[in-house]
Amino acid sequence: MNNISDKLGQYIKKKALELKQLNQAIKVSLPPDCHEHVDVVGIRGNQLIILTDSPVWRTRLRMMSQTMLEALHQHTGLKLNRVNIRMAPPQRVIEKPSPPHRVLSQQSSDIITQTARCIPDPDLQQALLKLAQKTKKP
Repeated sequence: MNNISDKLGQYIKKKALELKQLNQAIKVSLPPDCHEHVDVVGIRGNQLIILTDSPVWRTRLRMMSQTMLEALHQHTGLKLNRVNIRMAPPQRVIEKPSPPHRVLSQQSSDIITQTARCIPDPDLQQALLKLAQKTKKP
């Protein structure tokens, strides 16, 4: 079983390195403002497959497809005849909003303190007393 996972790991590393080299070869031929909008995802048959993030960049890259194919041939020796440019939305990190800061009312704090004094377990009692201290500061 370990042999299969080793081979799979080597295959994935090899493919990742190939994609990195293809991306570098393509980006050399493109203006710098295009670089963040181009991602080579593979080769299928005689086609170079590229992802971009908007229709505007798709059109612009389509006009540069011959330049990309020539650069790819020059840098890697691959002779492909077509660039397939696909759309994919940009990967965005969605940040979760931080939970609201909650504060106890004085009445709730008093109830928790009274409850803590009736609890025989010292750890639970200590935790409740600590919670009771989180009241609104006037």
